[in-house]
Amino acid sequence: MTTFLQAVAFLTVLPMPRRAGVAEAPAPWAAAWFPAVGAVLGGGLLGLDALLGRFFPIPVTAAFVLLAWVGVTGALHLDGLMDSADALLSQRTPGERLRILKDPAVGAFGVAAGCLALFLKIGALASLPGSSRVAILIAPMFGRWSALVTMAAFPYHRRPQGTTGGTLTARLGVRQVAAGSILPLLVASVGGPPALLGLVVAVAMALAIGRFASRRLPALTGDIYGCVIELVEAVTLCLFSGSFVR
Repeated sequence: MTTFLQAVAFLTVLPMPRRAGVAEAPAPWAAAWFPAVGAVLGGGLLGLDALLGRFFPIPVTAAFVLLAWVGVTGALHLDGLMDSADALLSQRTPGERLRILKDPAVGAFGVAAGCLALFLKIGALASLPGSSRVAILIAPMFGRWSALVTMAAFPYHRRPQGTTGGTLTARLGVRQVAAGSILPLLVASVGGPPALLGLVVAVAMALAIGRFASRRLPALTGDIYGCVIELVEAVTLCLFSGSFVR
């Protein structure tokens, strides 16, 4: 279970016991647990949604669910989306874009991307019919599965030694991706048209974003993976809220 706990520590701000090895650099098999961590996160958010829905109208419930969603992840992926927007959409050289990714300051592209992603999520959450609110569980799972696909398909920028992302992706291969894909594929097979379409869109977005980023950067960084998670989550929620898939 060490690799699972490493995945939880890597993707959330939930406290994990240090004796479980979470303080060490995560092993490649930790990435295979990403979809499972997303499912656990989504399950908790779905339970919160059901509880708050007893006392508050849907828009207020949606706002609280999104607040918990951002809070439990420490806004890590949202920060990756904003940094990625600033870097990838700028008219700079690849080296300058890498420096922008490392810069803690947020520019206009980043602010716009972060706000639009949150607007999309809260709008979709507030629009989900009762039968489709399971999307709150599925979206975090698909988002983290798409990050796993991106990590395996595109190289990490920094050297593996001494970097968390580098250590995680250095030996990431087909076995980890196959193991991590079991749960999303199972959910897609039983979740109906929205889940199946969401899975296809998730992998298409992962590959498209990874390819776009790899053409704008020497190689990918953790911010790009966070960007993939945020965008796939938002699009998955939107798909489930649309009447054309029901």
